[in-house]
Amino acid sequence: MATAVKISQCDNELHIIASTGAGSSEVCHISSGYNDPVSYSVNLGSVLPAGKYDLTLVGINWGGPAAFNVNVGGTAYTYSDQNAPVGVVWSKTIQVTV
Repeated sequence: MATAVKISQCDNELHIIASTGAGSSEVCHISSGYNDPVSYSVNLGSVLPAGKYDLTLVGINWGGPAAFNVNVGGTAYTYSDQNAPVGVVWSKTIQVTV
């Protein structure tokens, strides 16, 4: 079964990294701001070989509010803070099978 990743909000910068004990691969890197909508989807099977991965979502804020909305395999992972500090404000690691 394919594992879909869908990103619908990114304020300001989002990195998604798939890793195993053998190394890591960047799945995507998105930059956006001012709460502008984003729409990005990828099937992990189209960019990664079959296997089990730790998928790490890293949200970075440049200043002001920060918000991220990532759906992985039907489960939503979100972050929102109107007064977020500058820097890494959100990270989440989940296990996925490709």
